[in-house]
Amino acid sequence: MVIVQPHTMKILLFALCSCFFLHVQTENIDRYAYCESCIIAAKEFEKEMQEAPVESRQALVDDLISEVCNRLNSHKQFTKDKLTTACIQLFDSHYDQFHAALLSHEPDRLDVVLCYEKSTACVGIKRHSFEDSKIPFTDDYIENLLQNHKDNVRITQPIHSSSKDEL
Repeated sequence: MVIVQPHTMKILLFALCSCFFLHVQTENIDRYAYCESCIIAAKEFEKEMQEAPVESRQALVDDLISEVCNRLNSHKQFTKDKLTTACIQLFDSHYDQFHAALLSHEPDRLDVVLCYEKSTACVGIKRHSFEDSKIPFTDDYIENLLQNHKDNVRITQPIHSSSKDEL
């Protein structure tokens, strides 16, 4: 008979649980492509579901899930093949969660529901590059920003070490 120490049992239990709750994603798929395929698929779902009547949602969801990955087009960073592969892997591993979410949620912000809550495909992914969000912070731009939002701007007064009464 083998006697297992309590701390060894805890380590084994932790390792087993960790493997069960790990995010399912194959090693050869880029995390950014995985996220982007989810976002594009969710937008496709939103577009199709908004145009369809509520009564036909069940059949529409079944059809869309089976064919949405083939509808993905190339993106500025990824080829169509890479996005399709990532999408197929995503839907294979999260089919039940996506199916239930699509039937129960309204077709608004499905990208958040599917890609952040149900699959966590985009959690931790920075989708916009620095170049995309670069704003020219010139003096005129900052001055206009301060003028347009002057109700929200607070100018602080410096604390001088010589005046102890102010503290």
